Amino acid sequence: MTDGPAGPGWDWLVQQARDARFTLIGEEHGVAETAQLAGALFNTLRGSGYSRMAIELSPIIAQDIEAAGRRYGLQGILDFFAVPTTWSPMYLREEAQFLAAVIGAALRNERVLWGCDREIFSDRYLIARLEPKVPPRAREAFTRLKGASANAWAQQTPFLFSQQDPAVVSAVRAAWPHADRESDTILRTLEETLAINAVGRTGTAWDSSDRRARWMRNCLAERLREERGSPPKVLMKFGYNHMIRGANYVNIFDLGAMTDEVAALGGARAFHILVLPGPGSRQAVLGPGRSFGSVSSDEFDEFRAGDQRLTRVLPNANATGHEVIDLRALRPLAMRGLESWNSDVVRTIHGYDAAVIWKGAHASSA
Repeated sequence: MTDGPAGPGWDWLVQQARDARFTLIGEEHGVAETAQLAGALFNTLRGSGYSRMAIELSPIIAQDIEAAGRRYGLQGILDFFAVPTTWSPMYLREEAQFLAAVIGAALRNERVLWGCDREIFSDRYLIARLEPKVPPRAREAFTRLKGASANAWAQQTPFLFSQQDPAVVSAVRAAWPHADRESDTILRTLEETLAINAVGRTGTAWDSSDRRARWMRNCLAERLREERGSPPKVLMKFGYNHMIRGANYVNIFDLGAMTDEVAALGGARAFHILVLPGPGSRQAVLGPGRSFGSVSSDEFDEFRAGDQRLTRVLPNANATGHEVIDLRALRPLAMRGLESWNSDVVRTIHGYDAAVIWKGAHASSA
């Protein structure tokens, strides 16, 4: 996609997205072409009223990335990615280019990026953002929070994945009841992330995923309430388990389930696009420390579905290039008596409106 997306498939995607209030890109992470597609789609849709981009980062990290991009463009975002106290699996060059394209297309007085996820590795950065603002009555509780984070990292354990109780953050919130908006958002993000991970330790993976989904939906709801006087059109880019309509692949009503209901309240709709690497593709996956490795997409099996995984069953083996599939045409076939069907395919047909399958896609680069 060196010259950007083009062709009848692209034209159809743009037409469908223009008519929607929300357009959701559900991706397999770490694919360079998907980041390029998302940036091109946002730029193309600007003239149709799209002005916000929701992404899989925590709220303040997304806000500060936008600030860095507005000041120094792509290099500002890359410099932010390199800060030692902040990191995310999304800190890849093509993701930075995508974010720079989105920020560059937005009006200067707009807040274009909406972070709608928990935090996982940037607690030290966020705690440092709090420190100059902490009032005297919350200083003792804040010192305990800062110390807990430092101690976890000293033991080579990311603080937010440690055994730490969310109460260490709750104590700061209780002592600082009228915090400014940014400080309150940071504290709630840290508190909820610890709670999500605590549920994962004491409950089940489903419980933890469900709590994370509720946090993501709440983040989106906050942004929508802030702009309910003039509701924006929103493009969203998250992992494909989050962007599906209805119950997702682990039977949780995630962020994607919310958008159709919000759109329907105003007589509008949401358009869901599944984007996956197909034959001959590679993708970036996490390596040790802050590194990434490149793996064959045909060998990557996050949900352990084997030969039933979507990256194997959706592509057309005879396709000579990238594919765009209108999944809606398959819905009359996917109704009842489907015991022999792949259940993930049935869910995909009803949960996504379109599928983009890359042929020979490239792994994103660090």
